[in-house]
Amino acid sequence: MEDTRGRDTLQEVKAAVENFFKRDKVKHEPFNERDVASAIYSVDAKFGHVTIFFHAYDDKLILHFMVPLNASEDERLKVGEFILRANYGLKVGCFDFDFNDGEISYRIALYCGDNEFAPPTYEQIDFAVIIGLMMIERYGDALVKVMFGLVEPEDAIAAVEAND
Repeated sequence: MEDTRGRDTLQEVKAAVENFFKRDKVKHEPFNERDVASAIYSVDAKFGHVTIFFHAYDDKLILHFMVPLNASEDERLKVGEFILRANYGLKVGCFDFDFNDGEISYRIALYCGDNEFAPPTYEQIDFAVIIGLMMIERYGDALVKVMFGLVEPEDAIAAVEAND
């Protein structure tokens, strides 16, 4: 078991993300004073893009894929139901929904360990980005339809998951 005392594990997590950005030639905003970096990715959904926030911690990296639309107050219960139904059975990550302001995101956490710390690898970060983008693309258009009251949440999820 490797002792992590004396190591700046936060800097190691940030360096792993910077390596990912460099290797994939990702245009990004560097880490700020809150240890958050960001990048905008195009997605095949009605809203066209998401901003991924890379939150670095001493023992983990959390990616938040922010949808650029907020649910209106009138539709928040239905969007909340959609999010809960979408999350059921997901193996990696989950959708988050803020009932206070209608903010919607997808979240994936990469735990790096405590006593046996290892910063996330390029492959782990790449996998998290790909999975998050795939989930946004898979559920994105159905989410928009629910947000605008065009379809009921249960029907929207049924349509998305019909080919599972």
